[in-house]
Amino acid sequence: MSIADSFGMASTDVTREFYFNVGGPHGFMRWGVYIFMFAAVFYLLYTIVKKVQLWRQGKPELRTDFPEKRILAVIKYAFLQAKVIREKFAGIMHASIFFGFVVLFIVTMIIVVQEDFTGLFFHYHFIHGDFYIIWSLFGDVFGVVVLIGLCMAIYRRYVLKPSRLDTKAIDTFALVLIMLIIIGGFFNEAMRIALTGFPVFEKIASPFGYALALPFSFVSESVLRTAHYINWWVHMIAAFSFIGLIASDKIGHIFISFLNIYYGNLNNESAKTKFVVPVIDPAVFEVAESFGVSKVEEFTWKQLMDGDACTRCGRCQDNCPAYLTEKPLSPKKMINDVKDNMDIRIPQLMVAEDKAALETLPLVGDNTEGSGSVQPDEFWACTNCAACMQACPVNIEHVPKMIDMRRYKVLMEGDMAPELQTTLMNMETNYNPYGFAFGERGAWLPAELGVKTIAEDPEVDYVYFVGCAASYDKRNQKVAIALLNIMKKAGLKVGILGAEEACCGDAAMRGGNEYLFHSLATQNLETFKSYGIKKIITTCPHGYNVLKKEYASFAKVGMGSDGNPLEYKIEVFHHTEVISELVKSGKIKLKEALKEKITYHDSCFLGRYNEIYDEPRSVLKAIPGTEYVEMSRNHDTSLLRILQLLTLQNTFTIQWKNK
Repeated sequence: MSIADSFGMASTDVTREFYFNVGGPHGFMRWGVYIFMFAAVFYLLYTIVKKVQLWRQGKPELRTDFPEKRILAVIKYAFLQAKVIREKFAGIMHASIFFGFVVLFIVTMIIVVQEDFTGLFFHYHFIHGDFYIIWSLFGDVFGVVVLIGLCMAIYRRYVLKPSRLDTKAIDTFALVLIMLIIIGGFFNEAMRIALTGFPVFEKIASPFGYALALPFSFVSESVLRTAHYINWWVHMIAAFSFIGLIASDKIGHIFISFLNIYYGNLNNESAKTKFVVPVIDPAVFEVAESFGVSKVEEFTWKQLMDGDACTRCGRCQDNCPAYLTEKPLSPKKMINDVKDNMDIRIPQLMVAEDKAALETLPLVGDNTEGSGSVQPDEFWACTNCAACMQACPVNIEHVPKMIDMRRYKVLMEGDMAPELQTTLMNMETNYNPYGFAFGERGAWLPAELGVKTIAEDPEVDYVYFVGCAASYDKRNQKVAIALLNIMKKAGLKVGILGAEEACCGDAAMRGGNEYLFHSLATQNLETFKSYGIKKIITTCPHGYNVLKKEYASFAKVGMGSDGNPLEYKIEVFHHTEVISELVKSGKIKLKEALKEKITYHDSCFLGRYNEIYDEPRSVLKAIPGTEYVEMSRNHDTSLLRILQLLTLQNTFTIQWKNK
């Protein structure tokens, strides 16, 4: 027995009249719906076209490949809200509004299918009986879900007032409009139920509407019909206004964020390529007149789209170590300042007869108020930790923009802090940022370890790319020695490059000196090739990341000193990966107890960039006698980057010292 049969009436009677009290399915309101619908859709398309015209003024960039992967990204981040739900209150709030709206949209589209297709052309009506009860119940329940989300949003924005939310009039308008749509829908339903004599099946089909209808039983029919008629109009206009504005300002993120996710950087979906910095093709250095970005139109079209996709949620800001330590940078502000500059400059650029002569507010200022949209102190404050990109629910790419602006300052104007200038000069002349003699790069190595340079003995299991810190810093030299002891104990033969090893160039690339990075990377890649190096182990997370990712991408476009294409035929391992495997396989047994409480700080370039989280922890937990605890910020929410995993590495130093 069906649900509808329990009411003692025909299944076809368990339904409702659509366009009730507004002229019926053949009345004027049907045409009114069409008129407002086409007006809303026309304005929506007009808005999208205008946005696309703005974005297309940016530089070209390939973001249309692998459509199947892009669709999966949209499902993951947009429909399943993968990043949104990571914050409990805000996640529940946003998910309630989003999923509630999705269901209400489906409920509405089912009406469209019946009233404007099957019923109109084939006189076939299917919204009745059990289907009607379930369909209507879904609409009722998820309407309440949206209301709950809206109430949470109002409470959060106007009562809790988190500092990351900069409430503007458009935010209030968006909330009021959505609230008007949902409440208007419930009042329409309640007044209809009251006017039709409280059908018994509506207690199940529309429980919330039925409860809301009870007070209307004391209102006269004429007043109720007039109120229902007016409310129907208001509800419809609000709904179509929402559709028309779905690509505009605050409401626009609903649509544009989908586009932004679809056209996102697919490299960021894999730990092997995540957050890789786009390198400049060396051939560009021969012909380009400018490098980096000093004007908004020099960003790519996708970088311009980022600004319109931003919801101003502030998650990037809440996770930015520069902002949290009161540096000038707010990733949210930077993205929106770029957008504001785009909205002012590009429309003028599109109609300007002499584009080169057009003067507007500069994109990059000189650190004085009003001198530009983004101040140098802001993008120089960025640590490149990528916490902003990891947290952003719509996959905005903040860090590449700041590197682009740094490139302009360094390569075109030579404008940088004296300390950075000294660092880059040291890297250029001595192949390390400290200015120490490059010939002393292997002087730290104790003879008793029996480790040789590759020039002396190229037959090794791994080449240890020592890095600048471990080559010259006394504390890090202890780390390097401990690692080599571990590898020796495990029966693995390791060699070093010694004086032939140059700085990996990570600081040069991220500091904006792309040309210097090319030089250092070329030198190292040619050295790797000359010795036939296949496996490299590192201790520095930065060195690990750049050797594994940026070297691989640079080798595809770079040329060697002999004029031939570069090669990249190496595997790069972080020492925590290797040691974890050695412990797991039993080749290393940790016997000495260390009765200490131990925690671990995730390096951004090991964790966020390369998703190496378990290996360091597994090694720490294998040390007898230790109690392992997590920091409040751990894994991809780790707050600050550090150059070395000192807790882990010093632990091994202690272990081997004890032995």
